[in-house]
Amino acid sequence: MQRTYVNRGAIAVATFIVLCLWLQPPVSAEMRKPSVKPAGQSGALGSFLGLRQAIEIALEKHPVIQAAGANLKAAEARTEQTRSLYYPQVYANFDTISGVGGINPRFVAPAGAMLRQNLSQYTGGVIANQRLYDFGFTKNLVESSDLAARAQEQDVNSQRALVILNVQRAYLNSLKRRRLVQIAEETVRQRGIIRSQVDTLYRQQLKSKLDLDLVQVELTNAESALVKTKNDLKASFADLNRAIGITGPEDYVLEDVPIEVRPQRPLEALITDSLSHPELQRAKEFARSAEARLQATKRLYLPTISAVASAGDYEVFDTSRNQRTGGWWTAGGLVSMPLFTGYLIENQVREASAQQVAAESGSQNIEQALTQQVTTAYLDTFTFEQLIKLAQEQVKTAQEALQLARERYRLGLGSIVEVTQSEVALFGAQTRLAEAQYDYKIAEVTLAYAAGLTRTGDAANFQP
Repeated sequence: MQRTYVNRGAIAVATFIVLCLWLQPPVSAEMRKPSVKPAGQSGALGSFLGLRQAIEIALEKHPVIQAAGANLKAAEARTEQTRSLYYPQVYANFDTISGVGGINPRFVAPAGAMLRQNLSQYTGGVIANQRLYDFGFTKNLVESSDLAARAQEQDVNSQRALVILNVQRAYLNSLKRRRLVQIAEETVRQRGIIRSQVDTLYRQQLKSKLDLDLVQVELTNAESALVKTKNDLKASFADLNRAIGITGPEDYVLEDVPIEVRPQRPLEALITDSLSHPELQRAKEFARSAEARLQATKRLYLPTISAVASAGDYEVFDTSRNQRTGGWWTAGGLVSMPLFTGYLIENQVREASAQQVAAESGSQNIEQALTQQVTTAYLDTFTFEQLIKLAQEQVKTAQEALQLARERYRLGLGSIVEVTQSEVALFGAQTRLAEAQYDYKIAEVTLAYAAGLTRTGDAANFQP
């Protein structure tokens, strides 16, 4: 029987060539700074939506802004209602009476009476009342209403700034989710290639079943992560539609926003800027309005001087009666002084005083909240700036570790476990880098909002 001798050196060379073709250097999936060109999500493409376009739609259609505008119109109308006390109050009246009956003694009827002929009489006239002096009651009341209207105007600006912030946050969060989907898709693709190559080597009995199973497990993990990131992306689009204030599509093609770490202004300067925030200005206007209303309420203890004039005509249409008819006019002055109102004015003063304290306390609370929000966002920018640097180093280290693990596995010095662990480390580092970059941008726009730097006149407050 003839023996067949196998050249072990030839087998080793063939194995080495196969492993070299399989264990190529990994494709870098490091989080790059997004370019300014539009980029769609993986899978089905939706309609394009730019950041500025999203802000413009929100400023036009968001129900919160529409409600704030309606409240402003109502406040302006209340101011004009209060200002009407400066003008004469003129009323017209018209009265008529007909079908007057009475007893006629000339006739005896079963009912004991007989109705006379119908009697008709008409009275018409006008009355005018002009307030002359009320010791500042009207003046303070108009001032209070005017300040309340100005507060509502600041509320419109505050709501616009808040809507812009929410749109920016939702948009950046969608970009972050889209980036995580891209990382997950690249990871699935790379692990799918490795799985196919290990499966080929396993069929050739060059690798064990354990290596194939471990690679398959990591591929399944990557596919699970991809499913989750895609669902998170869909949810972020729903959040984006809610921030815009519309019922929009489920998919969007978003434009990339550059992630640039920029130096921030000093914290003290940003806190000073927050004093001009429209929400704080609104609270201060309400506090001044409450103070003016308190002053107006205290004037209720004082007299009110008014002028009254009236004129009209009186006619009776009854030929059997000789009654004098015709017109009249009268004019006079009126001084009204409250003596006892059942403690009405006293309790009105108490209510206005309590409202003033509440308004001032609300203003102080908002000022403190803005200071805290500015400080937190300011520190977040520094935190995420450091996290970006660390994550970039982690991505670089993970790429080098993966390359080294593959080389060791190719040379037979390491196991497939080292390769899979290095892939997991690279995926985690890329994910943390993407999250840190977009979280930094979200903290940056939050800082601009809290410091009152968000312009509400148009959508140009955020330059992509």
